[in-house]
Amino acid sequence: MRDHSKHIQLTREQAIEKLVEVSEFTPRTELVDLHGACGRVTAADCSSRYDIPSALCSQMDGIAVRFDDFADGMPDVSAWTFGSDYAWANTGTAMPAGFDTAIAIEQVEFDDAGMLVALKATPSQRGESCNQPGSTFTRGELLLPARTRLTPTKISALAMCGYTEVEVVAKPRVAFIPTGDELVELGCELPAGKAYESNGILLEQKLRLWGAEPVIYPCLPDDWDQIKAAILDASEKADIVAINAGSSKGAKDFTMEILEEIGTVFCHETNHGPGHHTSASQVNGTPVLGISGPPAGCEITSDWYLKPLVDYFLYGHVVEFTTATATLAQPLGGAHGKPEKPGGAPRKKVSPGFFAIRPVKVEYEADWLSVKPLPGSKHHNLLQLDEADAYVEKNPAELARLEPGAHVEIELRFPYRTD
Repeated sequence: MRDHSKHIQLTREQAIEKLVEVSEFTPRTELVDLHGACGRVTAADCSSRYDIPSALCSQMDGIAVRFDDFADGMPDVSAWTFGSDYAWANTGTAMPAGFDTAIAIEQVEFDDAGMLVALKATPSQRGESCNQPGSTFTRGELLLPARTRLTPTKISALAMCGYTEVEVVAKPRVAFIPTGDELVELGCELPAGKAYESNGILLEQKLRLWGAEPVIYPCLPDDWDQIKAAILDASEKADIVAINAGSSKGAKDFTMEILEEIGTVFCHETNHGPGHHTSASQVNGTPVLGISGPPAGCEITSDWYLKPLVDYFLYGHVVEFTTATATLAQPLGGAHGKPEKPGGAPRKKVSPGFFAIRPVKVEYEADWLSVKPLPGSKHHNLLQLDEADAYVEKNPAELARLEPGAHVEIELRFPYRTD
């Protein structure tokens, strides 16, 4: 067993703060076509290139008239001629020259020959039922500030204002290095006692959703030289490096020693489980995040620590997680959802600052939130974890003492959240 007596433990907040602090990002930029811009992040302010609309436009289908013709009330329109006294007005199109007001087609009467015979209403002001030039956007008006994530609606607004391409922050390159003698690559036969390397594909998909470019390394055995070489290689090629496992107390868990040799370690572990062996380091000026090896731990810690780094690269700040207060509907049990032992003692003695992460379901009542544990007992099953709506984060002893009706703070879980 490896000696961890001198390891540095940080809180979740401290670890994120330290990772951000040592991240010397200089984001690259690139021009992309609007058709491929969804999910990208603007690199500079985007302002309207034109007045939108560029001319007086009708808000509806109807007829175009001159407001001055109604100065004395309803005129006799039976003698009006098309093109001289009125014209067609179509939704979103420029008003015909010389006309300044629109009347909805529902307020107009025509005879069988299509001639105007009567109006049911008169306009109350010049420009009624019309959009003035620049009433939607004015030339030079700020549409989107820099570091804004582009959605379909925002892209449509850019197109409306004359853009065909937009300058965006280049996707951060995030390298992931899976390690462990027990791992085999996907597509291979699964020998007894081995496990498929599935964290790589989990992070690959998450990173794409978050707006990053994943660089997934082949899984490595617990070999000092191979792991060291991979970390050094990744730290030169990627903006962010994540390495899986190798930071616990096993005989071959020497990732932290490697990182101490080739870089600076700021945090060997964090104060929660799953994900207790999350680490934070820097190698060649590149942040290196040690992610929990078990799949459930990888699922949680990648959201908690890797996404903030991606966010910081793209947006220049860390996107805050959303919390709320809810009422407990059922007991949560201890660290793993198990009932407390007789006498109320938790199953495992942990430090007061340590907290367990309990995935929960959230039910939305009329004016309050109710939470209950996930059904079944496999709380670290990935598919079951994916059904969680939120996390409750408390010391295992406190979790075990919580009774129905208690108010608890929850952190809402957004598995596909991108900003």
